Amino acid sequence: MELKTILEYQKQDAELIKLENELNNNKNKKIFTQMLTVAKDAQNKSNQLEKQAGELLKSYEQLKKTYEDNIKSANIVSNKKLETASIADLETIEEIAKTIINNLSILEKKLLAEAEKVNSVLNGFKQTKEQYNMAKDKYNKHKQLFDAENKELEPTIAEKTKAVKKLEAGIDAALLTKYKQRRQDRIFPVFVPCIDKACGGCRMELPSANLSTLKTKGVLECEHCRRIIYLAD
Repeated sequence: MELKTILEYQKQDAELIKLENELNNNKNKKIFTQMLTVAKDAQNKSNQLEKQAGELLKSYEQLKKTYEDNIKSANIVSNKKLETASIADLETIEEIAKTIINNLSILEKKLLAEAEKVNSVLNGFKQTKEQYNMAKDKYNKHKQLFDAENKELEPTIAEKTKAVKKLEAGIDAALLTKYKQRRQDRIFPVFVPCIDKACGGCRMELPSANLSTLKTKGVLECEHCRRIIYLAD
């Protein structure tokens, strides 16, 4: 096992990880990612408002038709010749008129309530549109800033990636697989020295048997933190 190659590989990989983290934690990336969520929420809200507006419009049209039908009935009653009507007819007409007036009063209130709901939905549409446009503008602004920063880092990342790939050829395949598994599990650094008979990562003291294995094989997997321990010169 070429320890020097492994440690150089880890060094180059650490620099690559640093660059990757720099991009992942980039404030402009965080902002434009958040704006994607805001824009999506605005679209969902708009769809809900559109559905609500359709239901309100349908309800409004039904109430309006009922209101107009009552007006027609009221006109019919008002056009009757009361001079020739009997007392019984007058009483019937009076009851009908009272019912129509009561219905019209109720319908008028319902129409006004529906109109207020429609206005509320329209205001909701306006606010949602403003929110979407704001998110779109911020997304475009910060996406451009991130792309510019990313473009600056691309050559360095490509160079580091190439260096890491080149060093992989000199590392035992099984050991490299373990390294990559731990890197993926966010265990880093993966290779650590044995310091005062303990793991250089978690500082857990190694049993005598493990120390003997380390001296024989040159590397040992820490039972506690899963890092790969090596003997420092």
